[in-house]
Amino acid sequence: MTQIGVIGTGSMGSMLVRAFIKSGAAAPEEVIAYNRSTKRAAALSQETGIRLGTCREVAAGAGIVFLCVRPHEVEGVLRELGDTLSPRTLLVSIAAEVPLADLQAWTGARVVRVIPTLTSEILKGASLVVFGERATSTDRDLVRTLMDAIGRAVEVEEEAFELLTLLTSCGPAFIAATMKEFAAAAVRRGGVSPACADLLVTETLAGTAGLLEEEGSSFDEVISRVATEGGITAKGVAVIRKEGPGVFDAVVAAALGEDE
Repeated sequence: MTQIGVIGTGSMGSMLVRAFIKSGAAAPEEVIAYNRSTKRAAALSQETGIRLGTCREVAAGAGIVFLCVRPHEVEGVLRELGDTLSPRTLLVSIAAEVPLADLQAWTGARVVRVIPTLTSEILKGASLVVFGERATSTDRDLVRTLMDAIGRAVEVEEEAFELLTLLTSCGPAFIAATMKEFAAAAVRRGGVSPACADLLVTETLAGTAGLLEEEGSSFDEVISRVATEGGITAKGVAVIRKEGPGVFDAVVAAALGEDE
C-alpha cells in the first residue's frame, strides 16, 4: 500500500486518519503525520498507532500527502516544502477556498482537491473530488479507493465546488440545525421533553437515511409511502413545500456570502 502522509491533524486531518484506519484502507504503520502542535499529533499517534515526522519527512516519505491546513496557510506550507514535494508526490488538498490553479503554481507535485465530510468518521457521506491536470489514471484510482473506503467519492467540476460543499461538508450542520428546530416545535406544544423529542427525531432521521439508501428509493418515494392524500403528514409536507424553498434559498445565499 502507498504510504499516506497527513500534514495538519486538526479536526479534518485527524478524522481522515481515524477513518482510513477504521475502514482498513490503511494500516497504522502506513500513515505518517505532522502537526504544528506536537501535543495534538502525539495524542493522535497514541490513539491510532500512526507514525509522526517533521513536515518535510511527511512530504518526502509518503506517496500521497493529504494537506489538511487552513486555507490561508496552504501557500506558505507549499512554498516552505519546495522541491520536497516533487512530481513523484501526489498532493491532496482539502482546503475549500484554494483552487487547483494556485496549488499547481505553488508545487510541482501532482495535485488533487478533496472536500471531505465529518460523516466519513463513521464511513458515511460524500467527499467531493476534482483532479488536477497532472494527475494520472493511477492517481485517480488511488484517491477514489481511499475516499470510497470512508464514504463515497464524487467527482465534480471545480466550478461547482463551493455550492456542492454546502450539500456535503456543511450538510451535517444544516441538517442537524433543521432537525433541532423540528424537535423544538414539538417541545413548544407542551408535554414533550427536549430529550425525548431529540431522541425521536434522531432515530427517525437515521431510519429515513437507511430507507433512502435502499436501491430505487428517493425522497419522493419515501414521502409518498408516508404522506397519504388528505392525511396529517400530507398537510405537514404541503407546508414544507410552500415555506421550505424560501428558507433554504436563504441558507444557501448566506453560506455563499450573497447576503453580505
